[in-house]
Amino acid sequence: MKSAKKNVPDQEQIDHWLKVNLDSLNVTAQDWANGYYVENNISPQSVFSSDAVTYASLGRTQFLNSDPLEQVHESYRKAGSAVLRGFKIVYDTTDKFYEPEPKTLRAAHEAEFMEGAFYALIANDYSLAKELATIFRAHPKGPFMDPEVCDFCFGLKYTLLNDDQQALSILKPRLEKYLKKPPKGGYKRNYYTLTTALTGILEKDDDQFNEGLEMQLKFYKGQIPSEYKNTDEEFVCDKAVALANLGLHRGLNLTIENDLLPPGLLIEKSQ
Repeated sequence: MKSAKKNVPDQEQIDHWLKVNLDSLNVTAQDWANGYYVENNISPQSVFSSDAVTYASLGRTQFLNSDPLEQVHESYRKAGSAVLRGFKIVYDTTDKFYEPEPKTLRAAHEAEFMEGAFYALIANDYSLAKELATIFRAHPKGPFMDPEVCDFCFGLKYTLLNDDQQALSILKPRLEKYLKKPPKGGYKRNYYTLTTALTGILEKDDDQFNEGLEMQLKFYKGQIPSEYKNTDEEFVCDKAVALANLGLHRGLNLTIENDLLPPGLLIEKSQ
């Protein structure tokens, strides 16, 4: 029987996702404890990256299960913290897994930072978001991702560090390119929507902020049948929630409504 709530999966499906995520995290904890990763030469960074995805899925599922918001935030916080651990392996000489090798450097890429920052914003943990922004940096051998991805990610970095001028110096030229020739689909369309919303936040432009979010939600909905069908990501758009929270944190007005942007995950507007 379908749930009476809008855009919520069956309880049986929610229970399945909860079990899968918790079982996965329990196995990881056991493998750490018994030395499995060391014995099999498995990169700690890859384990942290996998944990981040699992904790985010757990947070989404807990929200869909109507668990207390504190639990939802804690799972997203752990997701962001797991991403941070992966970056510390590369850049923090005090980290016990410190290994600034090419293979670990490649894994600390731009989109990984973005995901971690978004998890922190959904958790309403701006200290964690700022810590991620501080440790994330340009790779000495050049970027690993496409220019559209890099521009957004570095724009996000400087936004979280409250260097709005630097953020806009990166994002505005990119947005101008998008506006001259709007991408119709693919990753460029995705980052066009995100860049629009983030630039609106930085310029305190409510209309642009909401337009970018609406564009992202439309793009995301188009991806559901191919990428997110039958997963918890079918019901929550993390990117939109994170940027909406960032905008609300900075005092903007959120006017759009969408099932993929559930009000229960949004913070109160800052004055």
